[in-house]
Amino acid sequence: MSDSIPRVLAVIPARGGSKRLPRKNIRMLAGHPMLAYTIQAAQQATTVTDFLVSTEDKEIQRVAKEYGAPTPFLRPAEIAGDAVRNIDVMLHALDFMEKERGWQYDIILLMQPTSPVRDPNHLDEAVRLLATSELDTIASVKGPFKKRDPILKAIRDGELVTYCSEAGEREPFYVYNAALYGMKRDYFVSARKHVSERQIPLVMDQLHSVDVDTAEDFMVAEAYINHLKKNDFTVK
Repeated sequence: MSDSIPRVLAVIPARGGSKRLPRKNIRMLAGHPMLAYTIQAAQQATTVTDFLVSTEDKEIQRVAKEYGAPTPFLRPAEIAGDAVRNIDVMLHALDFMEKERGWQYDIILLMQPTSPVRDPNHLDEAVRLLATSELDTIASVKGPFKKRDPILKAIRDGELVTYCSEAGEREPFYVYNAALYGMKRDYFVSARKHVSERQIPLVMDQLHSVDVDTAEDFMVAEAYINHLKKNDFTVK
């Protein structure tokens, strides 16, 4: 990647359907629709050139616009179903925006609206790390997790047993938190993947790593947001 400032496109995929937590993307969370927190992070990140919300749902489109997010299209039918991959959603958004802008982006960010406690500084750090690395992708993780005794357990024959039987000091491990993925544009278009074999880690703490998939996750996210007082919106 050149030394010039990279052009960065952030894509927020916000589908209308959700089986475990219906309409979760626009469910009210600490005073605002959950989607609004990801919109705010994209708005406040200094390295993001453009961002958009990609949805097939007119109500989500309306809410996104109320919070200042570009929503230049409703997804076509072929990428509007439950089984559609985020990769296809992002390729569609990238193609649309590059035709609109008349240029190619350097970096693409995937921002799931189910990570409402994510900070704009995480986006800026991801762009900085990816732009200056020889690697093609970056992924946010939570950790490190490290215990002298094993913390991973299995249940075998009704008994809680050690999952990993190796003794001694263990290397810390990290877990994807789904808050942020970043890809260099040429790699993403050619490989059609948002992860590569070698990735840059973006380490986030437990508080900022909440991923809302269930009602219990939603309660945790609301507690964290209230703790951080992360609900001061200036609608653009």
